[in-house]
Amino acid sequence: MNTGGNHAFSTTFSAFFRLKLLQFFDGKNFLTRSDFSIYELPFIRKILYIFSLVFAHHFSLFILEVFKVSFFSKIILLKTIFSSIFTTILCMVYFFFRKIKN
Repeated sequence: MNTGGNHAFSTTFSAFFRLKLLQFFDGKNFLTRSDFSIYELPFIRKILYIFSLVFAHHFSLFILEVFKVSFFSKIILLKTIFSSIFTTILCMVYFFFRKIKN
């Protein structure tokens, strides 16, 4: 399948919500600082932030794929949840190894 446009839209969709999610998970600290880094977030907030972005990306991606096939069911939600969990775990492994390296 040629899904380059779907991935581009889904990435843009999740990037659109990025600032709002950072404000939600970091609160006022994010608004007052110009040198914010995701590495400074507490572990649980970092997981929730990444999961929210990944969930938005995967959900919009799978919805676009389904509209092509014209089939909608609970499978989309399950695919989105499991793909988001797996991707979040991979991101956390990346953050863990990056922390050890520094």
